[in-house]
Amino acid sequence: MTEESQFEIALLNAEDAKALHLLLKEDNDAFKEYFPITLSKNTSLSATKKYIALKEKEAANKTDFTFAIHTIIHPEIAGLVILKDLDFENNEVELAYCLSPRFQGRGWITQAVSQIVDFAFLNHQISIFKIITHKTNTKSIAVAEHSGFVWHSTLEKEFKPEGKEAQDMELYILKK
Repeated sequence: MTEESQFEIALLNAEDAKALHLLLKEDNDAFKEYFPITLSKNTSLSATKKYIALKEKEAANKTDFTFAIHTIIHPEIAGLVILKDLDFENNEVELAYCLSPRFQGRGWITQAVSQIVDFAFLNHQISIFKIITHKTNTKSIAVAEHSGFVWHSTLEKEFKPEGKEAQDMELYILKK
């Protein structure tokens, strides 16, 4: 079996509530620093259901798209890929992604990012893709580079983790 056949990507939907809640609960520490808003909106199963309903509305309105990375062998959600801050006037979007530490090192997130870039390009004519990451997040930088993104600039004080000072972040761009 190839790596590509071990997961599939689909827009987050109501049936994903239990699996998403479990992912965020089990891997809370892994997502706490760079996905605090997502974690804060998924503190209970009912909160996760509301979060998913909001994500479904955003997808219907074409403002944001949140995709779940589903494992195939043992069905669960391994991570998320999010298209956010869509700007149809300038044909650009930012990508964010997270993956449970249990599934890292398999190339899944790189493959998922490439598939989502293709989705946005083919279905929404998006041609400029951004990934914003911290310079110490070497795994995220590797995903960006393996997906064809190129470092563009440092964004000063771009991100403020909970309880910490604002951090400079690195901007990677892919143009189609």
